[in-house]
Amino acid sequence: MTGSLGVINNNIYFTWFAMLLFFSGFCSSYLVDRLDIKLLKKFPEWFLSIMARYVNSETSFIGIFLVIFLFNSISIYIYMSSGIFVVLPFIIAFITGMNVGLTVFIPPRHMAGRYHVRELTGPLQIIRFLFFSTAVLVLEVTVFSLALGMGMSFGVEAMYLPSAAEFSSPILIDLLAARSQAYLLVCVPLLAVSAYMEANIIKGI
Repeated sequence: MTGSLGVINNNIYFTWFAMLLFFSGFCSSYLVDRLDIKLLKKFPEWFLSIMARYVNSETSFIGIFLVIFLFNSISIYIYMSSGIFVVLPFIIAFITGMNVGLTVFIPPRHMAGRYHVRELTGPLQIIRFLFFSTAVLVLEVTVFSLALGMGMSFGVEAMYLPSAAEFSSPILIDLLAARSQAYLLVCVPLLAVSAYMEANIIKGI
């Protein structure tokens, strides 16, 4: 565990940069929505339609948890591993921020009546909803930034290796293995907590 924290700490500057790119993309989503750039809105619209169909208040709690947890864990790990292509994590960080932002703007205008959570009743439910929503946002953005930061540093280190062109290079495998361990021991548990909270939100707390 100590070694995994060390890997993350060694990439802290990349983590902050990944977070900056994410929020830059998030802010750009407002412009994309206002200009109604349909090409850039296709993926988030499709993603929301899938979520509305399979993850809603009628889905079992464990089903919601597993879908969110597995999707986030696998996709973010792939994002991190994309560092083998050097620039890809930087692009992914920005585009993901934009797509997340669009999922905020799209539902009120384009998804009316298709994406539901149960109504909140009483101040306690509202407080729990706000707490869980904030916690989910913080956890998921943190994990995303940590993973993309490791992916960015992976790409930069790989670029300067003599055997960087060989995807099966033992040195590259070792670099990815250290990051994979950190991801498994630090990021995955945080995503499990986030998925639990998000499942509670969808089920109406």
